[in-house]
Amino acid sequence: MIFLSPYLFLLLLLLPFLIWTDFRSRKKWAYFRASVLLEKIYGQSQRKYFYLPLFLKIVLFSLFVCILANPVSSSVRTDISKKGIDIAIVFDISKSMLAEDIKPNRIEAAKRVMSDFVSRFTSDRLAIVLFAGKPFLSTPLTFDYTALVNAVEQMTTDSIRQDIPGLSGTAMGDWLLVALDTLKEDEKTSPRQPSLPTLLPEGEGSMKSERRKVIIVLTDGEANMGINPTIAAKLAKEQEVKIYTLGIGDPVGMELYVTDRFGEKQYFLDQTGKPIRATLDEKMLTSIANITGGMYYNAKDENSLMKIFKELEKLTKTEMKTTSVIVQHPEYRWFLWGIIFLLPFWLWLSFGRFRGRE
Repeated sequence: MIFLSPYLFLLLLLLPFLIWTDFRSRKKWAYFRASVLLEKIYGQSQRKYFYLPLFLKIVLFSLFVCILANPVSSSVRTDISKKGIDIAIVFDISKSMLAEDIKPNRIEAAKRVMSDFVSRFTSDRLAIVLFAGKPFLSTPLTFDYTALVNAVEQMTTDSIRQDIPGLSGTAMGDWLLVALDTLKEDEKTSPRQPSLPTLLPEGEGSMKSERRKVIIVLTDGEANMGINPTIAAKLAKEQEVKIYTLGIGDPVGMELYVTDRFGEKQYFLDQTGKPIRATLDEKMLTSIANITGGMYYNAKDENSLMKIFKELEKLTKTEMKTTSVIVQHPEYRWFLWGIIFLLPFWLWLSFGRFRGRE
């Protein structure tokens, strides 16, 4: 506990004056306290408690001065050095992610590995962007890893209504713009001031974010909608955002199918009735990564996907310095309760028990 106005303790210098005035008002007790006749009239107990009202007066005055000195709970200012980055994880949830070349299928294998990946972070902010024909922000930048894992686990190819015209396909350039905008979100808003009284070091009313920004994208297709991904990648380079691309599936390509409950393969068909063959545009994914100084990885199965995410955990992290805020909680209530408890006894002893018999 500390006192924000300690100079008010100078009021305790008035205690000798209070003691002198008390003795002056009770001088007759000083003259007659040894009188045998007085003891017969008032009893020995009056002499025994003669100084108690004065003692209570001193205590009450001291408690009152403590309240005036503004007591608050004490805390220590600490500087915390953390290493962290802001990561936007972009997830392709087009229908081709249901392909079963990675067991049980591409999207379920990727979700398992990504959930484990997210749960390993401690000082990084993550966001999740979903895309097919159009990108959508699923979870903004947050330290709430539980919420992020829940968002990953609930993600399906039906999270975006791909039966609606314009929402199916693979818009690689569009998701890049949404991811960049998500990473810049913390720079657009200034931190809110705490509602409780705070004590901040001079010049540290706000902290500028200097966290490194990274985009990780998981996709199994090629760009067939939206803006040119190369143009969006150049914009990311200007903003010093690195992109790491993960191509899911066999680069040679394969016919897309799902297995029904009877164990039969159900192929995805085009408008002519022919099976749709998924292709992985490694050249484009490599180009996007290289433009920004990132890397491209290919995941043919769940094990290789897991190894890729372990490599991504080693990303260079920017050191970030944060200053903890000192919150001051008023503590005068303890002194106030002391006054409330002792005041009735002092009034009774001073103006009831003694004054009533003078």
